[in-house]
Amino acid sequence: MTRPGLGIVGRRLVQFLLDELLVFVPMLLLAIAVIWFFHPHGPGLLTFLEVVVFTMLALDFVGLVFVMVWWPYRHGGQTPAMRWLRLRVQTLEGGHPTLGAFVVRDLLMLVDGFAWGIAGIVVMLVTRRRQRFGDVVARTVVVRVPRCSSKESAGQAALPSPDGDLGAVAGAQLALDRADVGLDRRQ
Repeated sequence: MTRPGLGIVGRRLVQFLLDELLVFVPMLLLAIAVIWFFHPHGPGLLTFLEVVVFTMLALDFVGLVFVMVWWPYRHGGQTPAMRWLRLRVQTLEGGHPTLGAFVVRDLLMLVDGFAWGIAGIVVMLVTRRRQRFGDVVARTVVVRVPRCSSKESAGQAALPSPDGDLGAVAGAQLALDRADVGLDRRQ
């Protein structure tokens, strides 16, 4: 496997920020709406704001687990932002990761997110396959997805070209030989 360029690291950073915003912005808008319409006046305001903030953080956590674990597990290894940026999580062998691999990747975001994500960026820059620590442990890699041709729909994954690495058939194999179809005149 050739070493991916540094562009994949930038794409992954943008993808992560887009997925975070996809979850955080609706939660923030919901919290603002709850505070706007249901806020109490007087001494209970501080307690109310604390409950709203902690509820928002809990819902944000659940939303991130959904977007970073369940969604890619059910949608070909892609979060919504990964689909927009044509990225996909796959195993080192090129297959679809298990749900456990996605959970490990997400749990180890605690390590990769250390120092505002600088730890994960450094690990991606020094690893051969541009993997963050969660990818190394889960034995996954983030790859670019090729553009679909005009004949294929955007929702379908492009089929790999025939080669030995992906297990595709290198050429058509006939079940009949030359004698069976009358091409052999020595009979």
